[in-house]
Amino acid sequence: MARRPRRKRSPAGRLEDLLDRVSGKGSRERGDRKESNRSGIRVLDIPRNRELFERLVRSDYDYLMRQRFAVGHRNLTDLLPQSVLGRAQNGHGWFTDEWGTCLQFPDATFDRVLTVLEASAPHARGDLVRKRRGDMLRIFSDWILDNLWTPELELVLADGPVFGVELFAGRKVETRAFLTGMVLAGFMDDWTYRETTMMHHKRAFGGGPFHIGGGEILIVDREKFNLCGLGDTGQTVFGDDRLRGLVDAGVIVNRRDVAYRYPEHDQVYFRRCAGDGVSDDLALMYIGRRYGFDAMLGAFTMDAMDTYDKYVVDLAWGGQDTDLARTIQRRFLDREDRPLVDDRAILDLIHFAAKRNDPVITLSSSHRRFIQIEWPAVEPTLLNHWRFLQGEPVADIKLGYSRMPARDFYAVARSRFAAVAEDIAEPSYVEPRRRKDS
Repeated sequence: MARRPRRKRSPAGRLEDLLDRVSGKGSRERGDRKESNRSGIRVLDIPRNRELFERLVRSDYDYLMRQRFAVGHRNLTDLLPQSVLGRAQNGHGWFTDEWGTCLQFPDATFDRVLTVLEASAPHARGDLVRKRRGDMLRIFSDWILDNLWTPELELVLADGPVFGVELFAGRKVETRAFLTGMVLAGFMDDWTYRETTMMHHKRAFGGGPFHIGGGEILIVDREKFNLCGLGDTGQTVFGDDRLRGLVDAGVIVNRRDVAYRYPEHDQVYFRRCAGDGVSDDLALMYIGRRYGFDAMLGAFTMDAMDTYDKYVVDLAWGGQDTDLARTIQRRFLDREDRPLVDDRAILDLIHFAAKRNDPVITLSSSHRRFIQIEWPAVEPTLLNHWRFLQGEPVADIKLGYSRMPARDFYAVARSRFAAVAEDIAEPSYVEPRRRKDS
């Protein structure tokens, strides 16, 4: 049977796309199309498609910068290139052709994205962006450790609210609750805790076997790692013997008394067990429900740390978020003879938020999505989740890359909470405002 040719868009249709892009129309741009609307995948490489790659990077970055975020512009310029990278590697956003085919660039890197952007914005130079991100994390970590015993904290530093998040401006939190959220979120991706959770919680809420995937962030010698040709280490399971072999070969470095820095070294995620991880949305909501809004803000802040830490100069074992969580636990253990957060609380969080618990869910919002103000909401997604927990009217926004309707997600969340004896009222939804671009 002859293959039916794909119909190319008319010149008028292509012109309409161009005009939409210039005028900044919202989620109707292809920057927010759903995967299900696409007709296939093309895997490309940058050397042979450099002009196309550069054009799509600029278009995708410009599109993201035009969205509404509850964070300062300076932070966005350091955050959004990371989103562009993920979209380039996976064929999301503007990384499609005019027929809707995903254009994936597996060889895209953070520095290659920044090289494109710095042509028109010198502040986007790779070493400068990595240094700013790292400095921001270091300043926050030092500040939080200096104030562990301060009863109340105002989430504002010398240069503005923490991580530029606007809802932090002028806001005070109860320190112990805030730290509790930080520690819980700091360990929910830790492989040791996930492995222990499977032994402690053997069953999912529906009665079937409980399972969760995960891995470890390890520091590697970049030159030796690239020579190995290991590919995407997040897709292949690495057992203990294989990791020991990479340590013996000097690919993975493990001296704790040495300071490792990019570009000689880098941090790489090695998968230890196949399977889905946790839903960050469910995790933050569980923390908010069990420990209060200040704890939810602490967890959200630790999620931001995990995001910015992906591309910095100074590297930390397991990531700076987990490293900070361990330090907080040790400080409390030394002062109070017990850690701030009991291990069982971390295991319960992981069990609750695991994507493959019941009901199964695939949604997990990124930090960028938590701070984005999605139509028809007037507040960021993080606050929409808090309103749900409080029984207040919420906006029926689309969540995550999959654009899952809030109605569907909150139905799953209510079922999960019911399984742990937390009764959440069925939400009511605010009437959508008229879109400015309609």
